[in-house]
Amino acid sequence: MYRNGEIYRFFLPLRYSKFRGMNWKLRFFVLFFAIGACNCLSAQGRADKDFEKARNLFAKGKTEQAETLLLKITDKHSDYAPAHLALGELYFVRKDFEAAKRHLLIVVQKDERFDLNAYRKLADIYDSERKWDSAIVFLNSYLRLALDREAYAERRAEAEHKIDCLRFRGEAFQNPVSFSPENMGGNINSEGNEYLPAMTADLSEILFTRQSFVEEGKPAAEDFFISKREGMQWQPAVKLPGVLNSDFNEGAGCLSPDGRYIYFTRCGAGDSHGSCDIYRSERMGTQWGKPENLGANVNSSSWDAQPSIASDGRTLFFVSNRAGGFGESDIYYSYLKDDGTWTKAKNCGELINTPGKEMSPFIHPSNQMLYFSSDYHCGMGGLDIFYSRLENGRFTPPINLGYPINTEADESSFIVSAAGDYAVYASQRADGRGGLDLYAFELYAEARPVAVTYMRGKIYDKKSKKAVRASFEIRNLKTSRIVSSGYSDPVSGEYLICLPVGSDYAFSTDAEGYLFFSENFSLATDDGKESFEKDIELSRIEVGSSLVLHNIFFANNSSDLLAESFVELNTLAELLKNNPNLKVEIGGHTDDVGGEEYNLKLSQKRAEAVKSYLVEKGTAPQRLSCRGYGFSKPITDNSSEDLRAMNRRTEIRITGK
Repeated sequence: MYRNGEIYRFFLPLRYSKFRGMNWKLRFFVLFFAIGACNCLSAQGRADKDFEKARNLFAKGKTEQAETLLLKITDKHSDYAPAHLALGELYFVRKDFEAAKRHLLIVVQKDERFDLNAYRKLADIYDSERKWDSAIVFLNSYLRLALDREAYAERRAEAEHKIDCLRFRGEAFQNPVSFSPENMGGNINSEGNEYLPAMTADLSEILFTRQSFVEEGKPAAEDFFISKREGMQWQPAVKLPGVLNSDFNEGAGCLSPDGRYIYFTRCGAGDSHGSCDIYRSERMGTQWGKPENLGANVNSSSWDAQPSIASDGRTLFFVSNRAGGFGESDIYYSYLKDDGTWTKAKNCGELINTPGKEMSPFIHPSNQMLYFSSDYHCGMGGLDIFYSRLENGRFTPPINLGYPINTEADESSFIVSAAGDYAVYASQRADGRGGLDLYAFELYAEARPVAVTYMRGKIYDKKSKKAVRASFEIRNLKTSRIVSSGYSDPVSGEYLICLPVGSDYAFSTDAEGYLFFSENFSLATDDGKESFEKDIELSRIEVGSSLVLHNIFFANNSSDLLAESFVELNTLAELLKNNPNLKVEIGGHTDDVGGEEYNLKLSQKRAEAVKSYLVEKGTAPQRLSCRGYGFSKPITDNSSEDLRAMNRRTEIRITGK
């Protein structure tokens, strides 16, 4: 989403903030008259008078006549630096870089100290020509000559940063990364602009913003479009129906990985806190609900836009130009609390944010990689795409995606599939259908995030088979940290949850009036290429209902609870707390390895260990009974270790309420 609906506010590189917003004539007017003020007193003779006439002509709007007079001055007085500088500035602003270079070179050759900014402009020109070594030479000259000038301290720092970036460009150009973008075709792209895409974790849907040009003189319309994938083919995109495409200016949407929530930017609404705010809408069946403003902890009195929601459903990244940041626009984050409110937004810090623009953040479903665009971190020019890994809650130094993914133009709107190998971004290329198009490509290995697979299915009542709105979450078994969460659709019962590979996880789902369901996934050595399908039957809380606790683990041949069990045991303790009259039997079960008496004793001790934990968590002991069944009630045969593991289980059965 772009301020005032202007897409090119985002995509045009603005190198000189001093002149931002000026047309080229006004910018040159400021520069031209500054030249006169600084140098006219030292000029002599006829050249002085003609130069003054040229300034007056330009002041009257007679640009071409002023230019002609300046050229005559340089023809007669080839070493008259003010005229050469004025022409250099004029052609530079016009982007006639060859002519600008010719005149600016004369200035620095005639008098190296005449105007130090000539060196910076020459560096920019050689940068545009990909002659980075030459650009560095001129910036080094600038630094040498500005060394004793206190007023140039800030610009010296800028020049030093630019030299670092020029060196990066040369190295990146010599070492290109693998990149073969393909236009996503006419079912996605149009003659207008398509940008800021978002995909579901299973790649079944892609959402994006389309800017259509309706009538000359009227602002372009921004609307959400969505396309569904059938097989390997994206279907014709359709305008998102309902309340999301309103009379307000809306765009920059992101889907939660399960496709059930959309976070987006809306501008000019009556309940907004600033010019543009971030909203959320929930999909129920095929309908989107009324958008909800995320509130003052997220939104400010400034411009807040371009949200990206993590797969935990609780961490939101977005862009804002609010006061107190590091630059023109910064990336912020906020957490969703258990009470449904958001924490006060925090700046991502100066490792991510810079004095320039940081835009279009995308947090990968693994929650371990942040992609974003920046025009200040060293890149190829304009906005480049970067990535930063999240390690122990901290960002690592951003890494440029490299050339030719990044070019001298602006690159942004970058997203990556859950599997980590498929990327989409917005670009204006020669093979496009008009303006910005969406392109897809295979992301090279070094820039890929941790792969994420997913589990999907339906959640329904065991008896009635009707859909149930249930909450679900995935926790890391070792750390107990939530890595993914969400709700099933109340109409269809459908759910989808992300599973990052490389760890073991506990899955649980809960609904009011029902026993929770649990499962575990060992993905420590998984490659993420296989997904899981599982429909879940929930049993109502009533006498006789039972539940297998799939995430209770004991040491081998022992009743000692392993730490990985605590997530599930805490969930059970919470269920008992919320239902204070509930009485349950804790049943212990083993496989058939070993004798009957041994397994009966072991299963009894394990059931008692679970009871002891629940009592420590506040459950009254009289509400809990224990019974060890040994291997007398298997749920499958014991012909393999995987099957024996299923028989080694802890169950609870409701005995009273």
